[in-house]
Amino acid sequence: MQRKSWLAGLYFLAAAVWATAAQCQPLILAANPQAPFKFEQDGLLLGIDLDIMRVVLGRLGIEYEVQLIKSDKRLQIEAKAGRIDMLLLYSKNEARQTYLDYPEESYVDLTWNFFIRSADQGKFTYSTLDDLKDLRIGATEGISYTEEFWNAGFKLDLEAENSLQMNKLLAGRIDAVPLNTIATLYRAQIGGYRDQISFLPKPMKSKAYFNVFSKASTHPDMDRLKSNYDDIIRKLKKDGTIDEVKQRYIGSSS
Repeated sequence: MQRKSWLAGLYFLAAAVWATAAQCQPLILAANPQAPFKFEQDGLLLGIDLDIMRVVLGRLGIEYEVQLIKSDKRLQIEAKAGRIDMLLLYSKNEARQTYLDYPEESYVDLTWNFFIRSADQGKFTYSTLDDLKDLRIGATEGISYTEEFWNAGFKLDLEAENSLQMNKLLAGRIDAVPLNTIATLYRAQIGGYRDQISFLPKPMKSKAYFNVFSKASTHPDMDRLKSNYDDIIRKLKKDGTIDEVKQRYIGSSS
């Protein structure tokens, strides 16, 4: 009887230790570093996605760890194996849906807009590409843009490097140039020229990106995170938290 009692106590202790370990197991967030969404600066992990996920996981009381991994192939391998619980900022396609669960809510549309000088705001309108045919349009060789863009008959000013386009725009050598919207606004914000540029409101192209869950994850809080994630993101959109986070990195979105 004493031996049975001792074994029962041992089993209870083992179960308690396992439960405590499960509670302390951090949720692994991983991403390819890309400012302003997720990046390291002066030893700090920063970015729009990381700031928003801090709020989401904080509301749920879930401990987490962030891994920035430059190899997309390795990110996918680790997610498929369940060693990564969430991947940040992923577009949706059929192949990825075999090993990733996508939420309903996205708070980032990666868009390309036509950037112009602030001084030219109101001078140009863009409803169709035909509206821009009289302008000097910057473009970079090797960037896909869209098939319609390349076939639009623009007066193109071509460059080999995309990094040269903003200097040309600010110098007045081109009138407009299509650029990745959020990344361009971030560079302008930290570069001190945000007030010198604007963009035409209609995107040239746009695609929703998501924070996604590994189907192979065995984290004990994964089901709770999945069931609450969309509701929290909707609330953060409604109360302005997401807009505030974005504004910290890219300034005004207009």
